[in-house]
Amino acid sequence: MLRLLDARFANNAYAVEIDAALPRILALADRDPLSLTRGIGDRRFWAWKLTDFANGTLQGPVNGLSALVEMDAFGDTVNPEKIRALIDTMLKATPRLMRADGSFEEALPYEQSYCVTALVLYDHLCAVERLAGPDKDRARQQSAALAPAVSFLVRRDETHGFISNHLATAVAALLRWDRLHGDAAARRTAEELMTRILDRQSQEGWFDEYGGADPGYQTLCMTHLADAAEFLNSPRLWDALERGTEFLSRFAHPDGSFGGIYGSRATRVYYPAAMELLSGRDARAGVLADWMRSAIGHHSPVTLSAIDTPNLAPVFNNYCQALAAAPGADPSDPPSPAQPGRWFMPEAGLLADIGARHHSVISLRKAVVCHWQDTRMVLNDTGLVLARGNGKYLTSQGDPEAKTELEGERLVIKGQLIERSMPLANPYNVLILRLLAISVMRIPAIGAEVKKLIAKMLVRSRGRPAGRFTRTVELGPELSVSDSWEPGELKRVSVDEPFSVIHMASSGYWQRGDTGGSKT
Repeated sequence: MLRLLDARFANNAYAVEIDAALPRILALADRDPLSLTRGIGDRRFWAWKLTDFANGTLQGPVNGLSALVEMDAFGDTVNPEKIRALIDTMLKATPRLMRADGSFEEALPYEQSYCVTALVLYDHLCAVERLAGPDKDRARQQSAALAPAVSFLVRRDETHGFISNHLATAVAALLRWDRLHGDAAARRTAEELMTRILDRQSQEGWFDEYGGADPGYQTLCMTHLADAAEFLNSPRLWDALERGTEFLSRFAHPDGSFGGIYGSRATRVYYPAAMELLSGRDARAGVLADWMRSAIGHHSPVTLSAIDTPNLAPVFNNYCQALAAAPGADPSDPPSPAQPGRWFMPEAGLLADIGARHHSVISLRKAVVCHWQDTRMVLNDTGLVLARGNGKYLTSQGDPEAKTELEGERLVIKGQLIERSMPLANPYNVLILRLLAISVMRIPAIGAEVKKLIAKMLVRSRGRPAGRFTRTVELGPELSVSDSWEPGELKRVSVDEPFSVIHMASSGYWQRGDTGGSKT
């Protein structure tokens, strides 16, 4: 039941999720008028006092809250002027978190995070433009203090990996800044970043996320690209978004879930705003938007309700943006966006096989096999797990160079078994990293190299090869899987839940299928 939003949104899945999240959102910022941290949104910093720096990402709810104010979305229990005042307090606090070089951080003090700086700038600009309305002078005044952040994005770069959704955030932020302030350098950098993103887009339709395709993060990437497209009106960008939508439609599953371990970043968070924003231009986007909005109403994919604090602001903002684009009631029985066919995508390392009564997604790099019959997931096999005598696990997920053969209905994947290695934080490596962060990592070149090392350890960690496997998949409605491996003395381990071999904080969120149930 809606509590804080107006009753006219009662039949909108985005609004229901937003309403459930609003108490957490409104509790983030320090509202104490005498506090030195007034307006700061990171409760671990100002309330719990467990960190010595504030996560800039948590200033982000000004974006979503301003969208709700602009829509007059709040019900009688909420005074919108109080929300405006809260937004204003947070906007005033944001520049106080900015470092001397214009950057913001999320994970470490003096982190110099390109992504977080872009996100803070984007959310700030969205909020001031909405609340200022036609008064552009007011919007310019309220955003002028973040000019150093713009300078940071113009002169710096993200080098620890090619992450399209991060660069797309910077594109959207810099274009909004240019529109408001007339900044040629910001515009030029935005166009250069856009060119890099589009140059790296695969002909298969996906945008590069750490060297591969990740449907979950692609929906966030395309939200910012769709925002940028409204300013640039670039035919190349519109075409890229259309191909991206076609790619995504193959990973909206019959049970309403979306994405999964098979992606390069193993995420399954669906960010709905992209498809809602594109639906007016692209019929396929409209079909995907309707399907997923209905699925969100059933908690079939990961929804806003399941998101923890570090990711809460971006997902909340995206839902608010989606609600603004589609404030009406949910469609009653939307058609599936997945078109029948078989798509072998070697660049992505994925195969999608879709028929009248089945839907299969297979990772050619991880040997992950997901299979649905009608609306029910009947197989979620995230790869082989084999035990060595020393207690170590070997898996099929760690070999990006696995070889694939597809002949008729038979798919054969051959690759190396890699020892699973998942380093964890401990007092010693945390101390070393913190000392580096407040000293030599403040030198940009050294900081960039340390970040590359961390990314290699956590995201690209492969472990040691210690055997080989062959996985044979017979495709079709009655899909079957058979495996062999060497050395033969390795013992197969039965795993009941999906597993992953990489660190990815944005994976592993709960959705309805994890504990039973389906879309209908």
